[in-house]
Amino acid sequence: MYVCICKGITEKQIQEAVTSRTSNNPKDVLKALGIGSDCGTCVEDAIKTLLEQNARTPIEMKDSSNNS
Repeated sequence: MYVCICKGITEKQIQEAVTSRTSNNPKDVLKALGIGSDCGTCVEDAIKTLLEQNARTPIEMKDSSNNS
């Protein structure tokens, strides 16, 4: 399903961005995808999708900076 019509961003793209990024900061992921930079209507749904994916993503994938 499309979350951001202005940028053509889907739920799947948000989910993939969460698992592929070194930062799990929601603002960083949204900014990298360009979500909310136009009309802003999608931001609430995008954050919901992002947080749901963060909850499903194993900690070791989300925080690769602690691989000491």
